Amino acid sequence: MLFTPQYTIKISSTSGGTVTTPGEGLFRFPAGTRVNLVAEEERGHEFAAWVSNANTIASIYNATTTVTLDRNYYFVIANFVG
Repeated sequence: MLFTPQYTIKISSTSGGTVTTPGEGLFRFPAGTRVNLVAEEERGHEFAAWVSNANTIASIYNATTTVTLDRNYYFVIANFVG
């Protein structure tokens, strides 16, 4: 049987919005998974960028993007301004 390692990612946001996909918290996915990220701002705020230790985010300036889990223990924060 082939074992696929599980990688952990912590997803959160600053005040002014939330991450709706996949949500906020600690998640585990198989290594190599491309995780969809969707941030939604609250009224009076706007999405600014994703802040992360991952260099595999497709676009840090788009509220809808992906991150590929090519190593363990990533964090991703949706940053809002307003």
